[in-house]
Amino acid sequence: MQALLIGAAVGVVALAVIFFRRERAGRAALEEREKRFRLTMECSAIAMALMGPDGRWLAVNRALCRLSGYREEELLASSFQQMIYPDDLQEDLQQLGAILAGRVESLRLEKRYVTKAGELVWVRLSIAAVSEDGSVRYLIVQCEDIQAAKEAEHALAESRHQLQLALSAGGVGIWQYNTVTGQLDWDERIYEMYGVKPGQQGDGTLKIWYDRIHPDDLAQLQPRLQQVMDAPGELDGEFRILTPDGEERYIRARAETTLVGPDKVPLMVGTNWDVTAERTMQHSLAHEKESLRVTLNSIADGVIATDQGGRITFMNPVAESLTGWRERDAEGEPVDTVLQLSDEEGRPAPTNPIAVALRGGDMCFLREDCFLLSRDGSRYEIQDSAAPVKTAEGEVKGAVMVFRDVSARRAMQKKLRYHATHDALTGLTNRREFENTLQQTLDEGIAEHSVLCFIDLDRFKVVNDTAGHVAGDALLRECARVIGRQIRDGDVVARLGGDEFGLLLRSCPSDKAVQIAERLIAALGDIRFAWKDSLYDIGASVGLVQLDGNLISVEEAMSRADVACYAAKHRGRNRVSVYTPDDSEASRRHLELQMAAGLRESLESNRFLLYAQEIRPIGGETEASHYEILLRLRDRNGDILNPGAFIPAAERYQMMPHIDRWVLTQVLVTLSEELAALPSLHLAINLSATSLDDPTFIPFLEELLDHTTVAPERLTFEITETTVVNQLSSASELLARIRQKGSKVALDDFGSGFSSFNYLKHFQVDFIKIDGSFVRNLLYSSVDRTIVESISGVAHRLGVKTVAEYVEDIAMIPILEQAGVDFVQGYAIGRPQPLTMLFEQLAAPSVLQGRQLRLVNRDA
Repeated sequence: MQALLIGAAVGVVALAVIFFRRERAGRAALEEREKRFRLTMECSAIAMALMGPDGRWLAVNRALCRLSGYREEELLASSFQQMIYPDDLQEDLQQLGAILAGRVESLRLEKRYVTKAGELVWVRLSIAAVSEDGSVRYLIVQCEDIQAAKEAEHALAESRHQLQLALSAGGVGIWQYNTVTGQLDWDERIYEMYGVKPGQQGDGTLKIWYDRIHPDDLAQLQPRLQQVMDAPGELDGEFRILTPDGEERYIRARAETTLVGPDKVPLMVGTNWDVTAERTMQHSLAHEKESLRVTLNSIADGVIATDQGGRITFMNPVAESLTGWRERDAEGEPVDTVLQLSDEEGRPAPTNPIAVALRGGDMCFLREDCFLLSRDGSRYEIQDSAAPVKTAEGEVKGAVMVFRDVSARRAMQKKLRYHATHDALTGLTNRREFENTLQQTLDEGIAEHSVLCFIDLDRFKVVNDTAGHVAGDALLRECARVIGRQIRDGDVVARLGGDEFGLLLRSCPSDKAVQIAERLIAALGDIRFAWKDSLYDIGASVGLVQLDGNLISVEEAMSRADVACYAAKHRGRNRVSVYTPDDSEASRRHLELQMAAGLRESLESNRFLLYAQEIRPIGGETEASHYEILLRLRDRNGDILNPGAFIPAAERYQMMPHIDRWVLTQVLVTLSEELAALPSLHLAINLSATSLDDPTFIPFLEELLDHTTVAPERLTFEITETTVVNQLSSASELLARIRQKGSKVALDDFGSGFSSFNYLKHFQVDFIKIDGSFVRNLLYSSVDRTIVESISGVAHRLGVKTVAEYVEDIAMIPILEQAGVDFVQGYAIGRPQPLTMLFEQLAAPSVLQGRQLRLVNRDA
């Protein structure tokens, strides 16, 4: 038994020795493996480390030191947690806990580490646990540097993002089609573009595409698409699609077929983008271009366009007509070849407006009096403007010139200017232009060598009163011709008004001026004026004044000449009187007392009187009463003077604006209550030519019309035809403003002056008062009757009523009625009467019954 126990003990010991040896051999093998692992780890190019369960580094290799930037001893003194990027730490610790707990055997992660320099480095982290006795002894860590790969991945992602943004911004959708399998793949943008949803019938095949393409375009697109499928190539085209709601849109498609993979499978890849907005804009631009062309072909102006080199690119029909060139022939030609410009004398224009526009980049205009020479030799006076055509950046790419034929208009303007500066009866310079010329002479400092003459015809009134105004007008024209033949070139002769003429002798000594004046008197005295069965002779009185440095105003020069002429008349007529300071004072005082001063004093003393004369319609009755306001003057002796006694002096000495204001104030302010009590009474008031020259007169009249209780519709304002001709611009403005207020306008003394219905196209009037010179002899003159009929007929076609003045015989009324005249005025109808007396008559109820239309004229 004992031996048995000893044997057993020896067996146990032997077994223990065997186990011990085996354990020592195993440990030696493990240590050998660890030694080889550490040696391998140390020499590995991959960063490796052994990490304890607590995260501290147990061993690190050189690759990890290089990756982290730490020395070995610095790493061994730190931990895994210290190197992890703070934002990743919590997640990494959780995953590390899973290894330590045995839930997973290893980890493979992409993480960011913080180097010693503070830089972030992306690594691919591999962690495996080494366990002993069921617990983790240490962890093996491998770190692969993937920073470059990450940066490339980021760049690729950024590129993809930018591509996606570009495709999204451009509305570009991507598709691909496998020609072998027939599989069609769309991205979401194409689904959105075509208005369909993924998964619906036909999705993934060409059918879903073909169903949306416009039937008119599908027949053309299918063969082109099939051709690209059959052989590698490119597709580039445009077609229309119809969305499910019926909207038509334009799609641009580009595609290319490539062979993919070792089997060379044909794969078509392409893009679609919506170009509806662009096509709509193109259609709109094409429509606008066509509209512009139609417009340019329809307007009355010529239009020429050029490129930046000044070569013609476009001409409209008017430009073709004016230049004589067809557009097809002119295209590409230099603009100077087609547009040949010259001045009035035919000299070539120094520059072409298009050249100026191209060179300066600004709009420019032709100067006045520019002519276009047509290819057929015709000449047109033109007005034009040229402007450059610029890009959005301001670069000049061409020019456009617009021009029109203004030959007729310029001719009319010259005619109007002529009549504005010339007397309508004689064709001589009128008073206004003569005074302007005299002012220029004084301003230019050449007055000391010039002489101003006043010529007043003697015995002219005899002819005018006995033979009539027509004879008087003919005599004035004859006198104008005689005077014109006696003066020198460079001298200026004018009709100042009535039977007065003015003469400016330039660079003329006093003795020479006297000789010319005496020759004029002799020539005028030789006139034997025959009219009907009578023979008349006339004479002339001439006043001279030497213009010197002491004369600083036109008014003073005209006054001295007038005084000299007045002195010549009072010394026996038919003679010359030279103004001298010694004998002029008495004459000046006499004239001033008799004319200007007397009229001023009359205004201040309120000695002017208002009369009225009826104007009656021929046939028919009206409840309205129309009268013309007439002016009279009570002199100091109590006598009543007619207008002919003071109006010429008032006009000569610029008193008419004051008198006109007095009349208007009396009618519209002082007597406004009486007029308001007679609503059926309509009045007409004459306005003088000198009032129209006063720039303050129109505002004065408008102020009265705005504040008077008299309705403007009850007022008619009369302006003589001569005033319209001579005061063209001021008369135009006055007529327009009067009609805007609601008042009417009458053209007085029609036929006595320029006698052109052309003015009625420019000045709208309500009445024409036929001058009495055509009415006085109506019973005996078939010519006058024809003239009256013509005036009345044309006036009615223009919507204007006519009034015959100076109807002094009741027998004239049937003749005037046959001539179509609407109203009559004169002694045969009624004589002028004080306005206050008219008020009393019209206030009586019986007077208001059967009253007929009447107008008003101060000069009767």
